[in-house]
Order: sequence, then C-alpha cells, then structure tokens
Amino acid sequence: LVPAPHAPSTPPVRRGVRRHALPAVVLLCVLAFLAWQRLGPDLAVRDAAVTARPATVGCEGTADLVGTVTTNGRPGVLTYRWTRSDGTSSGVLREELPRGRTQARLHLLWSFEGRGRYEGHAELRLLTPVERTARVDVAYDCR
Repeated sequence: LVPAPHAPSTPPVRRGVRRHALPAVVLLCVLAFLAWQRLGPDLAVRDAAVTARPATVGCEGTADLVGTVTTNGRPGVLTYRWTRSDGTSSGVLREELPRGRTQARLHLLWSFEGRGRYEGHAELRLLTPVERTARVDVAYDCR
C-alpha cells in the first residue's frame, strides 16, 4: 500500500486577532474620548462684563446689576464677590457651571431710598478660577 499524498500544509489562519481588532480599536477610541472629556482642560474665563438696568435709578428704586461671565464650557465653580462704592460687600459667592454652559449671569440688586443724588459704582470681582474685575457705574436721582 502506498500512503495517500498529503496536501501541502498551510499555516493556520489567525482569525481571532482580526475578528477582535476592530471592536478593540473602537473601544480604545471611546475610552480616549471619555478620558479627554473628564480630564480635559479646566474651567476658564474668557470674558466678564457688568451692566446696570436702569443705569440711573429713580426715587425708591432698585438697579439690577448683571455680571455676565463667559467661559470655555468646561464644568467647574466660579467664586466671586460684589463690591459697591458705598462700602458694601457681598462676601464670597459661588456659581456652579455644568459641562456645556458657556455663560453665567450673576445678579446683584442695589436699592436706593430717600431724596438726593448719588453716583457710585459696583464691581464684580472674580476670585476663581482666575482673578478678574468688571465694573459698572450706577446713579440715583430723587429730587
């Protein structure tokens, strides 16, 4: 008897590695994106401004001072304080910003009473994440 001829042996195909390569790459990309979202740049302030409505307050009136702080949209906490030219200070206040929110509106109500005329100003002093000051003039006129 003559043994049957053998077909030339071929190396085994490594299908397991190829089959799992694409899901592994996708998983790594998702993990890298999540790490970038979580560990990306911190909250940063791009601009700060203050407006007064109305700029001139009438008898027994109140001015609504609005500080608008523009950020990079990262989550974090702004700490700030309002300081008025009459010597009044708010103490340290906090505003938490979630991811994606690029603007914070910070209010201060300044009420006036009695007769007379007064010209003053208020300052919004950002303390963290960066020190910055924005100022607005306010007038009271009650004759």
